[in-house]
Amino acid sequence: MLIKGKVIRKIKGFYYVLDENCKNLNKENIYECKLRGSLKVKNDKLNCIIGDIVEFNENEKVITDIEDRKNFLHRPLLSNIDFIGILLSVISPNFDFTVFQKMLLNAYSQNIPVIVIISKIDLISDEKLTLFLNEIKRNFGNTVPVFPVSTEKNIGLDTLLSYIKGKSVTVSGPSGTGKSTLINTLIGENILETNEISSKTSRGRHTTTESRFFKIDINTYLIDTPGFSSLEFPKLKEKKELELLFPEFMNYIPKCKFRDCLHVNEPDCAVKKNVTKGNIPEMRYNFYLYSLNNLFSK
Repeated sequence: MLIKGKVIRKIKGFYYVLDENCKNLNKENIYECKLRGSLKVKNDKLNCIIGDIVEFNENEKVITDIEDRKNFLHRPLLSNIDFIGILLSVISPNFDFTVFQKMLLNAYSQNIPVIVIISKIDLISDEKLTLFLNEIKRNFGNTVPVFPVSTEKNIGLDTLLSYIKGKSVTVSGPSGTGKSTLINTLIGENILETNEISSKTSRGRHTTTESRFFKIDINTYLIDTPGFSSLEFPKLKEKKELELLFPEFMNYIPKCKFRDCLHVNEPDCAVKKNVTKGNIPEMRYNFYLYSLNNLFSK
């Protein structure tokens, strides 16, 4: 009998497939399968990846077909994602705008929508939180939805759950931002190991070593991804590709005098003019220059 399912884990050539019609991640709903030989390309990591919708033979435990992906992330390698949930704490460790913008850049380069989850808001005063959220609004406007939450005080979680209902959402961020605690809280089970912040480095100890799927309800998935201590820029071939990853620039790029304008030293650059006018946040323009330098300095 052929069953449709979603690949939720991969270990050494075995694919763990969740029956698409099930309501939970109980063991009886997960099948350990191999990939049919005709679906394999030698040494190709993209043969079958976590998040793929597949058809498999229940008796033979063999994946017989893989549906076309609507998208996939390169790092970590995941497919069919509705949102990338960037998780950063407001404090302990402090919110890092450079890391945040790098994560935005990577998400935009893969054309996947982003939401921002700001954790540990109970650790600062309401006044400081308001100032911080205003800073986010001032620099990023309405380009990305923001969800301030506290797992400790149960603040903002219902709003977040309502927004992601029926979606597949990866949760990614630096170690120590409370990712495992957040996922445990949202799924209502104490499944993921959590670790305290290192007193020496003010960073979290890595607790996730692989991407893992969790199911909140029949159509809502959370994917826990490994934390990181550093983040690379996306790979771009041409300098002009970078501007497309800055939605704040889009209305002004066509008004630049030169079609190949890089918005650095060129005359009559509409992007630079609108930075001066305050229509483009200076933080975003400075990060554009920083990214351009890092990506193409060699």
